[in-house]
Amino acid sequence: MNYIKAYYIYKKYIEELMRTQMLNSSPVIQDIFNKKDYDAILKDVLEVIRENPHANLTTLRLILFQRSGLKEIMDKFVNETKITPGVVLDFGTFKTRDTVICGKCQEYTMQNGILVPDEKEMEQDTIFDLASTSKLFTAVSILKLAEEQRIDVFDPITKYVPEFKNLQNVSIYDLLKFRVAVVTDKRVDSAKTKEEAEQILFGIHLAENQFIKNAYTDMGAMVLRYVIERVTKMSYNDYVSQTIFKPLNMKDTYLNVPEEKIDRVANENYSITIDANGNPNIRYDNPPGTQHDAKARAIGALEGVAPGHAGYFSTTKDMIKLGNALINGDVISKDSVLSMSDTASGFKEDDTYFYGSLVYLKQPNPKHLGVRPSLSGKSFMSPGFAGTTLCVDPINKFSLFIGSNRLHNRIYQIHTNQKDKIKVDEQNKKTFTLPNGEEKIVCADYTRDKEIMVSLALQLTLQYQLLEKIFGYEKEMHLVREL
Repeated sequence: MNYIKAYYIYKKYIEELMRTQMLNSSPVIQDIFNKKDYDAILKDVLEVIRENPHANLTTLRLILFQRSGLKEIMDKFVNETKITPGVVLDFGTFKTRDTVICGKCQEYTMQNGILVPDEKEMEQDTIFDLASTSKLFTAVSILKLAEEQRIDVFDPITKYVPEFKNLQNVSIYDLLKFRVAVVTDKRVDSAKTKEEAEQILFGIHLAENQFIKNAYTDMGAMVLRYVIERVTKMSYNDYVSQTIFKPLNMKDTYLNVPEEKIDRVANENYSITIDANGNPNIRYDNPPGTQHDAKARAIGALEGVAPGHAGYFSTTKDMIKLGNALINGDVISKDSVLSMSDTASGFKEDDTYFYGSLVYLKQPNPKHLGVRPSLSGKSFMSPGFAGTTLCVDPINKFSLFIGSNRLHNRIYQIHTNQKDKIKVDEQNKKTFTLPNGEEKIVCADYTRDKEIMVSLALQLTLQYQLLEKIFGYEKEMHLVREL
């Protein structure tokens, strides 16, 4: 490999990345990265080329993977801090992809009223509870209907669903972009029946305080599901199945996983919250194939009613199919995909969060969960509480998906009064001792900490794409790495 040529392509690639990060509707989330930041990520590519002048692309890629630290971080998460039982991470470009698998999709099952070890390995085709990553299906559906001129996103919700009588001045666009804060007077998941849950939802209204930093909510997507159903005269589940899942051959994406595939579902059961007195609330009603999200269950997900904000299950392979189809404009047009990153929620002076069409965007405050700043300004991500994340960069043509079962036999929420009782060992594993003396792992920081894996994987993706440009390689290379 001609090193001078490689260096020239490297410089041009950084200039291209600097340009694409500016492609956003808000100046506040433009230009977050500079040339030094990109150089810090990409200089390893030039180094491995210089140090291995006769190596082929596959060898160079392996060296970059080994130097990235991703293997060590995943191993630490799963086997040392044990913040999650297992992870499947898939990332890369259309040509160069890695799937990295680590840990277990199940650690325990209940036998005769006692939790006993019953381990199952995480697999490439493990099925995950998507939780809020399901919102992406709602966003895509709304944008598709808008493309077909079956809806106008600036119409009020009540034009399509008059039952939402308190939302007369709220548009589809307002809910799609998290522009307004909406609330219900009672919790949807307090309902005893799905009919009662629906009536609670129909009473949704604007929150008294609209000047809040973070307007993220499940409720907007739950309302938009009704818009989709009224316009299409189909159930939401039938509509997304016919317009998204079937055309993309997403064979393992379901609201209700078929019985013959239940064994492949990652176990999220036995999740724990700790109250103000240190007492645990342990879930025993969440076996594989049942949604962890309480609102989804209240609205009828187990009976086949898709709530719009959560409830679906899928695999890494299927979600990457969706991400790549969005990049290609195969489900909705490329213009609609690019519009997903248009923001109407963030204001610099208030340090508010920036959201797109039911998705997360870059955040000027690095403490906020968001898209990595190294990606283009049109990038977006869709995280799920149970442990999943889909990230799509439609400009640079990257996609990433994390599947995990981080709630399984873990404490995911601890009352403030009890946080000082969390113990941290030398491996940074966090535990809490229950009143009966049993010690449980705390995974409350998973959402934040998993961003280390995301960051490293996306840095590798940038490096892989630079290698593609330097070598002009056309053949697809998808490697599966089991740790």
